[in-house]
Amino acid sequence: MMRVSILGASGKVGRYLLSEVENTNDMKLGEAISSGRGEANGAFVALGASTLENSDVLIDFSTPAATMELLDRVQGNPLPLVIGTTGFSAAESARLRSEAQNRAILVGANFTKGFEAFAAAAQDLVGSLPDAAIEVGEIYNALKKPAASGTTHRLCNELSQGNSREIGTDIQRIGDTAGTNIVTLDYGVARIRLELNVASRAAYSAGAIEAARWLVGKPNGFYEPRNLIS
Repeated sequence: MMRVSILGASGKVGRYLLSEVENTNDMKLGEAISSGRGEANGAFVALGASTLENSDVLIDFSTPAATMELLDRVQGNPLPLVIGTTGFSAAESARLRSEAQNRAILVGANFTKGFEAFAAAAQDLVGSLPDAAIEVGEIYNALKKPAASGTTHRLCNELSQGNSREIGTDIQRIGDTAGTNIVTLDYGVARIRLELNVASRAAYSAGAIEAARWLVGKPNGFYEPRNLIS
């Protein structure tokens, strides 16, 4: 039975991950780790007090600071990591990639099943419509920070490759929206709009669980969600 630890277990996605692990026959919970710096609190243990020893894989939906602390903690421990945290600086992103020398590590901005097909379809359309104006939009819950998400950054980077077109963004925060990602191509006489709507944060946890299953047993290396379908 696969033992799964969760960093950020007390967060919104973390609680869905806990439920997913508890209701999956071939998995059991290793440690439920809070991303805070306090002492153990009820069902959650603080990262500084965690052992990180009785797990086959760890899934992280926390904060960049907590992820960096996690990397410090697992030095010498080849524990595979699935990282769903976003908002890393360039230096932090480089450190995540360097971890591929020490372990199998899978880092993704969006684990929603179907997202990779969505992103690929957007790239195909951009390539086939060289005269279209491109806009990448997102709608998330009102408490999420106003800066563009990791998903939008990824889409903008990928859609700008191989062309010199500027890509506009439309960032919205509304209510308790779990997640909506939109790519719009406007070529004057018509407009194409691709939209991916997440019904609940369970979509992120389900995708991360699938990634964890896939990652266990893989050789050291840096992986992304797209590798699951390639």
